[in-house]
Amino acid sequence: MRNNESEVIPSPYWKFIGLREVELRDGTARIELPVKEELLQRRGTVHGGVIASLIDASVGASIRSLLSNNQSAATVEMKVNYIRPGVGNLLIGKGKVVSLGKTIAVGEAKIVNESDKVIASGMATFMIFTKE
Repeated sequence: MRNNESEVIPSPYWKFIGLREVELRDGTARIELPVKEELLQRRGTVHGGVIASLIDASVGASIRSLLSNNQSAATVEMKVNYIRPGVGNLLIGKGKVVSLGKTIAVGEAKIVNESDKVIASGMATFMIFTKE
């Protein structure tokens, strides 16, 4: 049995920064992040760490969409390419699974603003855990 949207419980961190899971299915995920003042760095653009968190969340959610209910996953490696400053009222993470094995999964994500301008892209590797 695969995970589905009704089983998703946001983590305290997701709630803290404001991440919203909008779509989760078949190895893809769409995560939205409304931009608020607390997420900005001193020049008024979204902090790079927040953008990295959105990549991590988008890839993780896309992987989770393919896991069984007795499985979970955790990030073991991530690479981020920052393309332009994070500006706008909404950032959108579009994640997808590239490879899913028994113990390792790899995914990629693109972060865009509400004008569909690419802000960043990234790739992450997750370890898969299975409860017996």
